[in-house]
Amino acid sequence: MKKLLMTRAAAAAAILFSGFLPGQSAQRNSIHGESNLTKAVIGYFPSWNRAAFDHTKIDYKNLTHIVNAFAKPDSDGDLIIPRGFLYPALNAAAHKNGVKVLMSVGGWGNCEGFPGMASTASKRRRFITQALNFCKKNNYDGMDIDWEFVDNGEKSKNFVSLIKELSATLKSQSPPLLLSMAAPADVYYAQWIKYEVLIGSFDFIGVMTYVFHGPWSEHSGHNAPLYAPANDACGSINDAYLYAHLTRKIPNKKLLLGIPFYGRSFDCAGLHQEFQNSVYYPYAAIRKIRPSGWDSIWDGVAKVPWLRKKDQSKIICYDDVRSVVQKCRYVKAKNTAGIIIWEISLDYYKGSSVLLSAVGKEFGK
Repeated sequence: MKKLLMTRAAAAAAILFSGFLPGQSAQRNSIHGESNLTKAVIGYFPSWNRAAFDHTKIDYKNLTHIVNAFAKPDSDGDLIIPRGFLYPALNAAAHKNGVKVLMSVGGWGNCEGFPGMASTASKRRRFITQALNFCKKNNYDGMDIDWEFVDNGEKSKNFVSLIKELSATLKSQSPPLLLSMAAPADVYYAQWIKYEVLIGSFDFIGVMTYVFHGPWSEHSGHNAPLYAPANDACGSINDAYLYAHLTRKIPNKKLLLGIPFYGRSFDCAGLHQEFQNSVYYPYAAIRKIRPSGWDSIWDGVAKVPWLRKKDQSKIICYDDVRSVVQKCRYVKAKNTAGIIIWEISLDYYKGSSVLLSAVGKEFGK
């Protein structure tokens, strides 16, 4: 079970200019910036994909925050900035549109340095100093921490020290800088996060409520069901919300739920069946294949769609406009702070981002 959770959770994240602009300081003092949205909409930007999806393609009016993914720490406490990560035009365009920009540190495959960096006060101080200086120099509004994964007692203790020290440093700035976290939906990993002592350190906690099924699963199933079918114990957004809010006491005002702009295929004839291969499908790719050769099915329990190839050789489980709207309405009904999106390039097709537009319409004032 632990191995299954590790593989599933790994997929969750594998899949988060210098100077101030005129009038920006007032915007930076607010957690939500100058958005016309009633909820936080935090979209991860894939820095590695900017050649195909640059800052001019982003629908800023439907976002409150952009999280630039990913930088990483090394085990000595140095902040490592990969080639292509620094993107002054993105920060400038976002701020011009009243959208805040955070630097995300970590992500799947970038976390090997976290345990060593967090293990001593001097290494944590080195990392925090470099991260703060990078944010201030390059016009970031804060940081997002995506450590995958805190999975034992020692890491848990050091994570508390890191977050408390990082938060104190960010909040001491004028204006204060934001701190968010990409949090696991799996109970196994979430048990090591000491929310009871860390809630006050975060502005937002974004739970990665997707990848409930994938290559690691024993059977095919939905990527991000809103509710779990009775015959499937692999979880759902509702299950993750109840655990985060009721069991772990994360307040709604800081809690974000994840919406994926992608799906997964399975080489079988239906849900809850054995399969051999599962492939990642951006929503834009799903839009290309939908016109012919597939039957579209709506799961009235899970509140998500799926496609079945007419020869019954493959299915694709994903989110569309209807399911995204259902999830946004769930967020409003539960009165959580908003959503995180993995990630904002995945629904861009023929010059539009229909899933992001649906989010903006639901959360508009």
